[in-house]
Amino acid sequence: MPKKEGKLTKKKRRLKDRIRERQIRLQRTLEAHRLEIEKVQAEKRDKKRRFNIITLATCIFLVTITLFICITWQYTKPPSLAPQNQNESQQTPQSPSNAIYIWPNSVEPKTVPITKVKDNYYRLTANVTLPIIVLRDNIVIDGAGYFLKGDGTIGSRGIDISYRRNVTVVNFKIEGFDYGVFLNSTTNAVILHNEFANNYCGIWLTFSSQNNITLNNISKNKMYGIWLKNAKNNLIYKNTFTCHQNYTIYLGYSSFNIIQANNFSENTYAIFMFSSSNNTIAQNDIVNNFEGICLLQSTQNNVHENKIRKNNIGMDFDNSSNNTISRNNFIDNTRAVGIVNSINSWNDSSKNGNYWSDYNGADTNKDGIGDTPYVIDENNKDERPRITPYS
Repeated sequence: MPKKEGKLTKKKRRLKDRIRERQIRLQRTLEAHRLEIEKVQAEKRDKKRRFNIITLATCIFLVTITLFICITWQYTKPPSLAPQNQNESQQTPQSPSNAIYIWPNSVEPKTVPITKVKDNYYRLTANVTLPIIVLRDNIVIDGAGYFLKGDGTIGSRGIDISYRRNVTVVNFKIEGFDYGVFLNSTTNAVILHNEFANNYCGIWLTFSSQNNITLNNISKNKMYGIWLKNAKNNLIYKNTFTCHQNYTIYLGYSSFNIIQANNFSENTYAIFMFSSSNNTIAQNDIVNNFEGICLLQSTQNNVHENKIRKNNIGMDFDNSSNNTISRNNFIDNTRAVGIVNSINSWNDSSKNGNYWSDYNGADTNKDGIGDTPYVIDENNKDERPRITPYS
């Protein structure tokens, strides 16, 4: 019996040893697997960290480039081209060197084809290719039908009348500049009877007021026909705008401007407002554009007596409420009005509504007003739609 017990004891020990060895091997295998998983996870974290660093660097680079472009495009006052008084304006300008300067007492270079007809009246006698920088107030510059033609240089300005007052620009044909006529902090200027074509922007206004833009032909400019920012109390009257692939008239942060009796055709956006208020859009003929009038985050504007016809979208409102739209003719637009998060008034204080060519309501009492509202959406309806167009 003792011998048998000894053999069994040895067998049990060998079994325990094998089990222990297996446990050790299994433990080692699990530890190696754990280390492999941690290695893979660490590699993933490193890849994600590198990706985030690259993404952040790319974003910083793009933001830097964007800021550089914006700063380059945004006009900054040249110390020698924006005199505070007539004595300062006698200084020799630093840049640009290749330009025509109209000083209080002279025109330079003296060889350019500009004649001083009388003390405050200058007239071109031939086509010119140099930009004109005006350093005098209370004058008329008459292009006499000649061309002022640029070469498309970035930042170039056909006629720069910044920081000036009472300057009239008349009878020019301006093309090939970034800005046909450039107004910054300009007052009481008159831009009259000119042609603007193939510029980046026909007329550029910023921080300018009491200016009059009348009877101009503005076409085929690459980005804007007229651009206004922080501009007040300007009049845009009886101009013709055609074939702009982007914005025809753009108003940003601008108020109390009047856009009246203009003709818009074959443009993408005829009139576009961003964050602008208390402007008047009246008596314009807006035909065959992609969008006639577009308001984005703009309030308290008055739109009346316009012919809005044959556009893809007659009017478009995006987060733009408390505007008044009355006495307009909406005729044969693919979509008369687009509305996003906006509530507006479609009748004026005298309860005049608008004419809608797709209105199907009746007029049983023959008073010229539809018996039922013209419904645009649940928050916008013309309560007194007109049965026949306004004349």
